[in-house]
Amino acid sequence: MKLSERSYSTKSVRPRPTIYAEPDGSLLIITTSWGETDLAAKVNEDIAKYVQAAVADVEVTSPFEFMTCFSDEANYLRVALLISNESVYRAENRGEYVGGVETLILFQRNNKLAYAQVGSPNLLIQKRGMGLAPVSVSYEASHELSSTFEIYPPLPQDLLGVDPSLNIRCGDLRIDEKDRLLVYSGGFWPHSMWSATEDGDDLHKVTQKIVQTSPDAPFWLGLVSL
Repeated sequence: MKLSERSYSTKSVRPRPTIYAEPDGSLLIITTSWGETDLAAKVNEDIAKYVQAAVADVEVTSPFEFMTCFSDEANYLRVALLISNESVYRAENRGEYVGGVETLILFQRNNKLAYAQVGSPNLLIQKRGMGLAPVSVSYEASHELSSTFEIYPPLPQDLLGVDPSLNIRCGDLRIDEKDRLLVYSGGFWPHSMWSATEDGDDLHKVTQKIVQTSPDAPFWLGLVSL
């Protein structure tokens, strides 16, 4: 997997995510910090270490059981998030809220893509010759609070590390080398996004079409080639 990214800010600034990518392209982690402490790099490092060990069949201990409804790969990502959540909560937020993160993990093995997500970015896929389709999306608090007359600044709905429990969306899907993924962090879904990728537009063109439709809404956007 190879990621290209763009960030767009208005009067409101959306935190830019910290990216971790395995050299062989098999693992991609996109993490955004919210709060007083920048936790993204540490979270990415902890997640990557666990996933690498699990994939390599290294004996790793975990207090969390695998769920039989998910593939091994999806379980690796899910458990990595649960371990990271427990670590951040105990170290940073047990007494009072200091900071949390949103994160999306992608792991590719042959023609299968596993994903696990807490908050943004949202994950969408474009199959060759087809339109954009959502795979795993979240609903931001800023969208819930905003109206036609007032757009609220970026505000996450789900964060890792702020509570002992964690809302994780995870799963896996079959992919083709000609498919591409769109990852998007934003409180609003402009209609231009759905048409911007129909003709295989590059990242710059997709960004420009979204900005022209919603110039007051900040966002972060990435395209992942497989």
